[in-house]
Amino acid sequence: MLERAERAQPGVLTDPTCFADFLTFVLADDAALATAKIMTQLQHAVAAAQARAASADLTVTLGFSATAWQRLFADRPMPAELRPFTERRDGPRHFPATPGDIFAMVKSARMDFNFLAAKTLARALEGAATLIEDIQGFSYLDDHDMIDFVDGTENPSGALRAESILVGEEDPDYAGGSYLTVQRYVHRRDKWEAQETGYQERVIGRTKAGDVELDDDVKPAWAHVAKSKVEVDGKEQRMFRQNRAFGTALEQGTMFVGFVRSADTMETSLQQMILADEDGNYDRLLDFVEARSGANYFVPPQPFLDSFSG
Repeated sequence: MLERAERAQPGVLTDPTCFADFLTFVLADDAALATAKIMTQLQHAVAAAQARAASADLTVTLGFSATAWQRLFADRPMPAELRPFTERRDGPRHFPATPGDIFAMVKSARMDFNFLAAKTLARALEGAATLIEDIQGFSYLDDHDMIDFVDGTENPSGALRAESILVGEEDPDYAGGSYLTVQRYVHRRDKWEAQETGYQERVIGRTKAGDVELDDDVKPAWAHVAKSKVEVDGKEQRMFRQNRAFGTALEQGTMFVGFVRSADTMETSLQQMILADEDGNYDRLLDFVEARSGANYFVPPQPFLDSFSG
């Protein structure tokens, strides 16, 4: 069997690029879905876009929801941990579950090539699926987010990245695949900017200027880096965030795009963030951002996609 990293879709392991396009499709309710045709059209669309964008290192990463898997790949076993996104609410904090059957992440060094790829994908799925959301993301001030902190500092790299986010021997049929959670967060800019820098740093758990994690005796239990971190038997369970800023001067936010080896890692992280513990601690970053979407996908290994090529 090929090594997991060799089986992964190329965009899963590569670093986020300057520009990204995040596309969410919903399968048509009344369409007689011809899986082989849909997958072949998607593959041809990806190849056509890459041929036009050879100089921009364009990749297209495809993920499928549990519902899409049941409709498109009913003759193949469901990935072991693929399940719908769970809506969560605690007080004013809300993680909604929103529609999404096929998710495409287009990455490259040029926004125009991403746009070309997005149009090509949408055209390839005409009649079978509707594009319901198209978010164009970008690198903001050297990988900062829209609240002016560096995003993705703790991302694993090298061999640790593949080990952390790619399915292995626990589900050998899908080794090289990855579980993906996508959320679109809108920032409450005025409320955030009204806070002094010291409080902002405690909310995040890192310094604003130097991107250094606060010491444990300074970092609050409700800091984002504390509440989002998942440990099992004292070992941190890592995820790979391919987040990107999006928006305009009128509204802006962050596309959270998180890859994990086990869907349980993401479930635990989100649970810790939104639910207040016995001491009333939740992720205080949620006072300043609002989740507008939430969906889970499985990103199958490349050989799975290639098996439909025609």
